[in-house]
Amino acid sequence: MIARLLITRLWCLAVMFVCLVVVASPAAAADVAPHRAVYDLSLDRTSAHGDVVDVSGTMLFEWADACDGWSVTQRTALSFTYQTGDTVDVGWNVVTWESKDGLRYRFFIRNMENGEVKDEHRGEAHLDGRGKGGVAEYTLPEKKTVTLPAGVLFPTAHTIELIKHVDAGDRFFWATVFDGFDNDGLSDIGAAIATRLKTDAGAGTRFPLLAAGPSSRVSLAFYDRSTQSAEPEHEQVLRLHENGVVEDITLDFGDFSVVGKLKELKPLPPPC
Repeated sequence: MIARLLITRLWCLAVMFVCLVVVASPAAAADVAPHRAVYDLSLDRTSAHGDVVDVSGTMLFEWADACDGWSVTQRTALSFTYQTGDTVDVGWNVVTWESKDGLRYRFFIRNMENGEVKDEHRGEAHLDGRGKGGVAEYTLPEKKTVTLPAGVLFPTAHTIELIKHVDAGDRFFWATVFDGFDNDGLSDIGAAIATRLKTDAGAGTRFPLLAAGPSSRVSLAFYDRSTQSAEPEHEQVLRLHENGVVEDITLDFGDFSVVGKLKELKPLPPPC
């Protein structure tokens, strides 16, 4: 159950993170900074009756300009310690590509537990046009077709659309996103946007990309469309810069939460 919950869809976030706006153009692309970031992960809080007593790990996130599209790579490794003294190691590797018009998407996700592959999801998807529906074709774990509803976004398009709402001063943004992370790959994401934050003293010196523009605190709630539950599967709170860099992130799973702090941040050069 822990491994399933921790396959976070944000880093759209990835949260989860950044890529390109639905309207693709060189000018729009220049507003976002392709980069490689490494985060230290640790236990933020746990409830008095929770089973988890400690969490540690690392997340690598890389967003790159692939000329004809945007590629995202994420590698995460986490170690959980429970009240019983047992330890469980989980992780996931994600490689995706999305066209610069936001209409095509390829994905490969591998979930690990204690060094063994638990499951894999691979496939590609396309939309029939901007704002229209489409189809996702899975090849792993089995061949299947998923119909995508009108208005759905792929992860890269969603993240930059979120940045546009932040820049416009909006307080809320709701979207349906397909990422391929599970059997149907669809989730509804509600974003609550707080006020702009000033760059912390010294942060811009340590990581110049953080000084390139303002940031905002954004709360993301992920809903499972298959259950139609009013309660989110999980929530994230992140400090998102307008160039797409996530400075820190908190992953909230109810009984406990995990915090990610930026350890390394490097810009990636354009390939073409």
